[in-house]
Amino acid sequence: MTATFEYQPDKLYSPGQHLAMWLDKREMSQAELARRLSLTPKHINQLVGGGVALTPDVAVALEQVTDIPASAWARIEADYRSATALRKADEELAAHLDVLEQFPIREMERRDYFEQPAGTTKVAKLRQLLKFFGVADVDALQSVVVEPKALRASRAFTRSDGALAAWMRKAELIASTITTERFDQERCSAALQELRGLTRYDGVSWREPLERICADVGIAVVILKELPGCRINGATQWLTPGRAMVALSLRHRRHDIFWFTFFHELGHLLRHSKRETFIDAIGAGVDENLERDADRFASRLLIPPQDESELPGLTDEKAIRSFAERIGVAPSIVVGRLHYEKLAPPSRWQHLITRYKFADD
Repeated sequence: MTATFEYQPDKLYSPGQHLAMWLDKREMSQAELARRLSLTPKHINQLVGGGVALTPDVAVALEQVTDIPASAWARIEADYRSATALRKADEELAAHLDVLEQFPIREMERRDYFEQPAGTTKVAKLRQLLKFFGVADVDALQSVVVEPKALRASRAFTRSDGALAAWMRKAELIASTITTERFDQERCSAALQELRGLTRYDGVSWREPLERICADVGIAVVILKELPGCRINGATQWLTPGRAMVALSLRHRRHDIFWFTFFHELGHLLRHSKRETFIDAIGAGVDENLERDADRFASRLLIPPQDESELPGLTDEKAIRSFAERIGVAPSIVVGRLHYEKLAPPSRWQHLITRYKFADD
């Protein structure tokens, strides 16, 4: 016959408290229990008082005497120790609640950055923040998130940095769910013209082929709306030595900027170190020479150097459309370049630039 555990109170009691209740109900002394368990009275006294842990061998012995399963005693011990450790950890977290001010917690909650609600207390919110970043404590958060150069840019860690770090982490978590092949630099280079051709697709019909082509060459593409204060266009990160992520925010909601950012990030993947994370954001602290190189890569891919000389002569919409058609890109790519080179005022030909928006914009 299976024995039933007698004590299931709402409050979490220590194993010693459970044992004390059992002794009281049986009107049995600690000395008598010690004799039945072949233990010393001192040990039973310490067990009841919480001075020693309830070990597996004592749990087995208690099953013989109390008819309460050893597994139940072991569970009580484990639950009690876990609760005690959690209480201690919460006390330590309470001394670091100022960390919450560095992250847009409310917006992260609204956008479901957390697996479950962050809780109503600040300690609960801080605990959920640590879980989101995959770290055990505030010291680890400092080491993993705050200290990396790419996020510090040699200045104090600010709320904007917190938004950037959170956005990067969310993108990384999404990328981890995307299946890709192992990164192949030659195949990636060979796919550049096909990817470039996607600029001509209407609306966001380019998204599925973009994600598929990139996954086939080892790149997880993530499109994730920026957090307030984030000021990021895109980022490149090596998830493993054989798997990369390109994260894009669509921050400016412009077709031309989106594609320039995408190819900028590909430039980092194809031309720069796997040991670095490249963040296309204001003050991100990335080497300026590497950023300029990635800019050149994107510019020359979208509008080849041999065609650049024609740009000053594009003075009407018909010429822009004809030029874009001939070189195989969308007209907005050409207009964006004309604006950047100051060959046309920013207000001109805006109708040729596709605009995007997220559902909650």
